[in-house]
Amino acid sequence: MASYANHLSLQLLALTETWIKPENTATPEALSNNYSFSHTSRPSGRGGGTGLLIANGLKHTPLLPTNTYTSFEYHATLVNTPAKLGIIVIYRPPGQMGEFTNELDMLLSSIPDQDCPMLILGDMNIHLDSPCSTDFISLMHSFDLEQVPSPPTHKAGKNLDLIFTRNCDTDSLTVTPLHLSDHYFIQLNVCIEKKPKAAPTMVSFRRNLRDLSADQYSSLVTDNMPPPGSFSSLNVNDATDALCSTLSSCLDDLCPLTTRVMRSNKPQPWLKDDTVRELRSRLRAAERKWREKRIHADLKNYQLLLASFSTCLTTAKAEFYHSKINSLTDSRKLFATFNTLLNPPPPPPATCLTAEALASFFTGKVAAISSQFTDATCSGPTTCSAPLYPSTKEQLHAAINVDPPSFVGVAGGLTV
Repeated sequence: MASYANHLSLQLLALTETWIKPENTATPEALSNNYSFSHTSRPSGRGGGTGLLIANGLKHTPLLPTNTYTSFEYHATLVNTPAKLGIIVIYRPPGQMGEFTNELDMLLSSIPDQDCPMLILGDMNIHLDSPCSTDFISLMHSFDLEQVPSPPTHKAGKNLDLIFTRNCDTDSLTVTPLHLSDHYFIQLNVCIEKKPKAAPTMVSFRRNLRDLSADQYSSLVTDNMPPPGSFSSLNVNDATDALCSTLSSCLDDLCPLTTRVMRSNKPQPWLKDDTVRELRSRLRAAERKWREKRIHADLKNYQLLLASFSTCLTTAKAEFYHSKINSLTDSRKLFATFNTLLNPPPPPPATCLTAEALASFFTGKVAAISSQFTDATCSGPTTCSAPLYPSTKEQLHAAINVDPPSFVGVAGGLTV
């Protein structure tokens, strides 16, 4: 095996049904020429055993603790250099599926790093065209594992040796019959670093119709339409095309299309709820109406919609996390979700600036400036005819309330 792997310049060679017992040390030593042999023997009985021949230049560590499952055997290893790759070699004896799907679910859920590139392969003795394989295929899809298509891997013309990958690419797969085995030898290349796919730039198109005058548009359309005599002689399709073309060109002249690059960050999933989206649209319309006219009734309507939107958003968020927690089978993702809920990002620091504090600041500033103007400052034949008196709090409040309640400015080095 080691000579065959060395002849083909293989970096990894997965083996099933090795028949190597725990007390057999001679065979692993013989396989360790230019390779490191990592192996898990069958706990008892004849046959079985799964392992990996790993080139000496690849550093590796055990990926999962050895657990005893009744429906299959496995050997798991994590290759650390030159890049991370988790490898699980599985052997399932022929026969009924039994607890295979449930126990495989437990095995895959115990993988510590779900984002690590993963390669799961072996002699699973599963006929994918059988209805019994439906649960197995659904399980692999739930862990984002994709099957690598291959020609028949058994001399009976069946695909019993399966390969699944996650976060890695494969190519150059070949199948070679072996004289001493009813299973074929499968060789392929694994590309660990997937090329990132550039996300297409999303662009939105819009027209500014607020400044469009109906009279101006009507006059422009009338001037650009064909003469009534020639227009009436056209058939229905040509007349329709001429009218639509004229309307479109006139609209482009008065209100040309503008483009804007849409934001690339995805919205929160609970914002996709139809009720939340409708309430948010109504809330934004009410806010624009209030900011435009400053009518007290519009403000009340905006506040009512804001409270309703807040309640609806809280309900949608709770339902999203409730559904997510109930559907998670991976314990690592489950604890990460709980950590997000129990340890949210800290809110921004609360401001202590109030209208009274702002008025007191300006009162003190005016008093400090006034104290610098003394009688000695007014030298010469004339006297100071316009003394500076500090403003009262009532005057400052009246001056502040003239502007809208929300504003941003810089005054005396204090940002408000």
